Amino acid sequence: LMKSSSLFTKSTIVCCIIIFLSNWDAFRAVAHQWQDIFQQRKFEIDFENDRFLKDGKPYRYIAGEIHYFRIPEIYWSDRLIKVRAAGLNAIQTYVPWNLHEPLPGEYYFDGMANLPVFLQTAQQLGLDVILRPGPYICAEWENGGLPWWLLNIPNLKPRTSDGRFLNFVQRWFAELFSIVVPFLYKNGGPIISIQVENEYGSFPACDRNYMSELYHMIRAYAGEDTVLFTVDGNAVGLLRCGHVPGAHATVDFGPSTLKEVEQAFAVQRFYAPQGPLVNSEFYPGWFDVWGKNHSRTQISPIIDSMAYMWYMNASFSMYVFHGGTNFGFMNCANGAGPLPVTTGYDYDAPLTEAGDLTPKYLAIREQIQHLTGYAIPYPLPASTDKAAYGSLTVHALGKVTELLDLISPVHRRRISNQPLPFETIGIGYGYVLYETRVPFHSTAGQYVLRAQGVRDRAYVMIDGQVQAILNSLTHHFRAKLHASVGQHLQILVENLGRQCSGHPDPKGILGSVTLDGQTLFNWTNYPIQPQLLFQFNLPVSTLSTRILKSNPRPRYHTYTPTIYASEFRLENPTADTFFHPKHWAKGQMYMNEINVGRYWPAAGPQMTLYVPKNFLKPGTNRIVIFEFESAGCCSQNNSDTCTVEFIDFPLYKPAKISNN
Repeated sequence: LMKSSSLFTKSTIVCCIIIFLSNWDAFRAVAHQWQDIFQQRKFEIDFENDRFLKDGKPYRYIAGEIHYFRIPEIYWSDRLIKVRAAGLNAIQTYVPWNLHEPLPGEYYFDGMANLPVFLQTAQQLGLDVILRPGPYICAEWENGGLPWWLLNIPNLKPRTSDGRFLNFVQRWFAELFSIVVPFLYKNGGPIISIQVENEYGSFPACDRNYMSELYHMIRAYAGEDTVLFTVDGNAVGLLRCGHVPGAHATVDFGPSTLKEVEQAFAVQRFYAPQGPLVNSEFYPGWFDVWGKNHSRTQISPIIDSMAYMWYMNASFSMYVFHGGTNFGFMNCANGAGPLPVTTGYDYDAPLTEAGDLTPKYLAIREQIQHLTGYAIPYPLPASTDKAAYGSLTVHALGKVTELLDLISPVHRRRISNQPLPFETIGIGYGYVLYETRVPFHSTAGQYVLRAQGVRDRAYVMIDGQVQAILNSLTHHFRAKLHASVGQHLQILVENLGRQCSGHPDPKGILGSVTLDGQTLFNWTNYPIQPQLLFQFNLPVSTLSTRILKSNPRPRYHTYTPTIYASEFRLENPTADTFFHPKHWAKGQMYMNEINVGRYWPAAGPQMTLYVPKNFLKPGTNRIVIFEFESAGCCSQNNSDTCTVEFIDFPLYKPAKISNN
């Protein structure tokens, strides 16, 4: 049997060789064909004719910015199909360093951070990709995408040629580009170009060595034959610091008159005299900040500007085509205030925060068909399903000061002479409670507290009762207190988001706290993690009862940071919903161990939180709410129970700006 098998194998090999040799010309033709296909995959700039070339043919893009890290991964395909159905042929996306390297040397590419799957999905739908890896991205994203732990490096200067910063960037880029390079267009992927840094001309450092180092880092990974570019605002002074030799300089601007569009591109031509005109961020909307009105942008100037750019042979990308959500604590703080950006990143974009079509979407789709003469072969996609799951009774579990044993792990607490910044404690986001005792007697029990280094918002308590709110946004650092010797002085500090610009922005209490001019010492620093309550796999009513038995307490009052919880059952959650904290003031909501985000209806304009269906599950769903100021009917009725709602549409309102 073995002999016959061996003979059969030899005969088979001989036959194959004969067939191969007799068809040599055909095999060689096929091999050349495949070789030609891969050789033709080339994206480049034709400088003589001011255009892009894709596989040797003239190419322009009408793109849309869409951020995978703001969209549940189950909806990536849905959102990208809607981008394609609008007539767009490309997308742009940032890559947030702080999402992918949450701690030094620890990398994360799962769930909403699964960049490879997002790129694959875009390619499957025929969308080219313009990648914006930073390392700084802005994007109204926490710390502009820079990791918080960089703040623990003494005197580190981010976004400069500080060697320590560049070493961290190099380590991160080595990890990132090991993933990205196979997705380059020349390698068979969808990525046609890569951005160097982000609007660097707006950063005061103006460090040319830094931009040169970044350019050469990216060039080393991407190769000499990959298109690199920069983007800056449309002013010569901005491009002076923002451009770098070897990368194509582009500009950004919103809806404009024809004259303004011509002027903006004239600025680009100052630093890119040849090559395609590109508006890398064309704004069809704008983001919201707490305490201001919801942004709205008229449709007609958008449509007109698209025509102006198109007839000037420009490519452009709409920032953003779909905004998504700053889930958890991932918003930044913008501007001179700086003012914290809302959880929702709706942006008044063509697609809503929940991914639904708008009149703006339909108008843009129609204009693209008109400009290109291209009949879009995709039908209009349907909106995702929404559900109103109704009213829900929630139970007060206790004031934050009463629940420290449950929500502040002992191994993460720190004892210190002075209050410690978040970063020193090892906390990137959220809250820290600082506690000491009133050390001396004051006449009539009245004191003046000063905490000049509070960042950002602080609730000052005596034995768990709030007596004042401090706020760095309004430069409010002084408070009058009523207390007695030996009482607990507690300061609960909330990080509202680090600056979008990437400027160093540590959080917590940065410096000393004084009482009647005397510095206070002997502090306990408690990291606060309300989501730890999910580890108790108990019905909320049982958990509430056990906490009450072990820790009886008085009824609640306004401005008492308190944690609430509830649960509800769903047989088969197939629809998104919106959390509506009706009559509540300000806090954070967690669903099934997921940090959904900050709500702040007392400030506006966002009144609801978007909850995608994959945050829900069949069976029992649990929520935890950390309310800082006023829990609706709980506060009104001085009760331990109150209600929230889940509705099927988002709500916005005119802003009310608090003195605090």
